[in-house]
Amino acid sequence: MHYMITPSHSVTIQGDTAAKVREWSSFIGIVTAIVGNILISFALNIQRYAHIRLSREDHGDAEGDHTSGVHKGLRSEQEEIAEERSKINLSSVAEDSVPTNPYEYPNHDTQSSKRSSFSSESSSQSTVKQPEKTNGSSGTRSYLSSPYWWAGIVLMVIGEGGNFLAYGFAPASIVSPLGVVALVSNCIIAPCLLKERFRRRDLGGVLVAIAGAVIIVLSAKNSETKMGPNDIWSAITRWEFELYLAITAVLIVILIWASGKYGQKSILIDLGLVGLFGGYTALSTKGVASLLSDTLWRTLTFPITYLLLAVLIGSAVMQIRYVNRALQRFDSTQVIPIQFVLFTISVIIGSAILYRDFRSATAGRVGEFIGGCLLTFLGVYLITSGRTREDDGDEDHLDDEEEAIGLVDEEQVQDDAAAEHNDHPSLRRKSSLS
Repeated sequence: MHYMITPSHSVTIQGDTAAKVREWSSFIGIVTAIVGNILISFALNIQRYAHIRLSREDHGDAEGDHTSGVHKGLRSEQEEIAEERSKINLSSVAEDSVPTNPYEYPNHDTQSSKRSSFSSESSSQSTVKQPEKTNGSSGTRSYLSSPYWWAGIVLMVIGEGGNFLAYGFAPASIVSPLGVVALVSNCIIAPCLLKERFRRRDLGGVLVAIAGAVIIVLSAKNSETKMGPNDIWSAITRWEFELYLAITAVLIVILIWASGKYGQKSILIDLGLVGLFGGYTALSTKGVASLLSDTLWRTLTFPITYLLLAVLIGSAVMQIRYVNRALQRFDSTQVIPIQFVLFTISVIIGSAILYRDFRSATAGRVGEFIGGCLLTFLGVYLITSGRTREDDGDEDHLDDEEEAIGLVDEEQVQDDAAAEHNDHPSLRRKSSLS
């Protein structure tokens, strides 16, 4: 018995395949986002390890140069003293063998004492100035020479690429809250790789954040509709998104003005800008990733692609600018949780308006999603709060210790040289004559 595949059957098979892919698209996007955020956490910790390693190596080299400079100064001082002793011994032998009038050569002792005084002064000056030359010439090595730092960059690119692809398979409102995976991973990786302290509070925050992420994943819809260029343009031109665009544009202008005058008084000004710009970064990333996953390289032929790329790059630059400004004005333990909350809320609202993520969601699923987001916010707060800046205190203590060590070494060398000079009676007599 033979079966013929008609064009209608072929279309049915292709449709079933596409339907299966759509059913698994959200799962693929969620897994890609989780793996990408774990790789980002690894990348950040590896880069931090590279900076710590370079700092230790530079500190060790500086100590070695300082010690060698002190020893060189001490050795030159001792050589001068030995040379003077040998000259005195030779002169004493000559005086014993050939008696002469001590006033026959009146300038001999004066010239010898001047030469001894000049050599002692120059050697002590070289002893004091040697560490300064060493410290001035030996600058800190660039992190660009560290293979660990480049390994972190490679992992960072792969992780961010995974996040980019995740936006093409899963809703932006799901991918954005999963950024908490990077913070959770950091709490596990940093104690293992960098020997950082893991607190009980961190354990509670990790468990709460994981519970929130699981609830968010379970509330996600199974399939994600692919959007072509016409679909994205029609979504942009809807009145709902135009109203959202107008409101956020007014807020951005007001906050940019307020950042210069009141930014140091309220952390919400700079981080509000980070959240608004971050929302546009996520929305444009979602559009570009959706076009790529649907049309591949034909995406470059669509004018809307370049509009989305312009929004993506511009908003990302502004986001980086204001998050760094916030870090300059406030502590990172405040910046990180507030930035995560505002960014996630901005992405959820923008994606719900532009891409209609909750159009077919039930009330129960929306409630699960909101509860999961609140749990992740609580987990981030528990992880980042209650930390002190121990690193800054250690660095200040280390700098003070280095200065104290250098001062003690220089004084010790000068005292030793003076003691050696005063212990020898002939040198003491020549100094008094001069």
